[in-house]
Amino acid sequence: MPSNAAAWITGPYASPLVVKEAPYPSPGPEDLVVQTAAVAINPMEYKIQDYNPPIGGRDIQYPMILGSDMAGTIVSVGSDVTRRKVGERVMAHTHGVSIGQPARSAFQHFVIVPEHLATLVPVSFSFEAAAVLPLGCDTAMAGLFVTNQLGLSTAGLGDTDSAPPAPGSALLVWGGSSSVGCCAIQMAHAAGYEVYTVASVRNHGLCSSLGATAVFDHAAPDVEDAIVAALNGKVMVGALDCIVDEEKTVPVCARILARTSGRKKLMMVLSPPDIELAEGVEAQRLSIPSLMGSKTYDTVHAWMTKALDDGTLQPKPDPMVVGEGLGSVQLGLDTIRKGVSAAKVVVRL
Repeated sequence: MPSNAAAWITGPYASPLVVKEAPYPSPGPEDLVVQTAAVAINPMEYKIQDYNPPIGGRDIQYPMILGSDMAGTIVSVGSDVTRRKVGERVMAHTHGVSIGQPARSAFQHFVIVPEHLATLVPVSFSFEAAAVLPLGCDTAMAGLFVTNQLGLSTAGLGDTDSAPPAPGSALLVWGGSSSVGCCAIQMAHAAGYEVYTVASVRNHGLCSSLGATAVFDHAAPDVEDAIVAALNGKVMVGALDCIVDEEKTVPVCARILARTSGRKKLMMVLSPPDIELAEGVEAQRLSIPSLMGSKTYDTVHAWMTKALDDGTLQPKPDPMVVGEGLGSVQLGLDTIRKGVSAAKVVVRL
């Protein structure tokens, strides 16, 4: 049996992460064991180190292994696994921290991944590129398509039970060059929606290449009026705020929805701030757990596999590889803590 090692957070606020031995995982009947080739770093991981917040409604039990985004190769499978096999290249959004099981977290050499959470990675993709997608895709997927969130049509993604969107249906995505924003633009565009997004000027080309109908400069003093004018004659299906700034993004998104025709629902990647919104606008934090096990999840993940193969889904933003080996995971946390733009921090294992 191979040996395993992980980058552990040993207690609340502990820094740096400690690289040491971890148990070699044993898969359950419907699980895979994946040898990790690359991991991506997300803001929540440095926030756990800095603030020790509850995750998934519970306090974190230390020592813990962090990490949500990973890509690698299947090395063993459980007795009931039927769709995946040893040797396949996969990517996955792992949930070890939220369920209190370190063996199911990404920052280690061998990880347990449920079969249904593993998406095939085309041989044309590097593991570093694939690692940028899983959490961003699941986050966007939840906010856009889950019924009690925006509940957008999945007809364009292959769902024959879903009615296609009406002509002129438009979505606002604030933060289009973020990890979630890049995934949301591509998914909503493929589903048949016009996507209006906001990003730094240097990232307008990226957003347009992913399918955005129009891209606006977040720093322009007239950005709100410009977006409202562009949406004249369109029917809004809602908005997705990938940044959630109570002064700079939330009130502006709400006012745009209030000033345009259509649905007045604003989904956010974080909890709505305690501020008064424009009249008639509803704000809600998106929920990934409500996505898991749903028909929506199966539909969109089936589309993802095909879209990765044909280039419809691109691994964006680009990976920013900051180091190699588990010892570089802390460097990844420190890098994203300082802030990055139109890139996702990745460590090669």
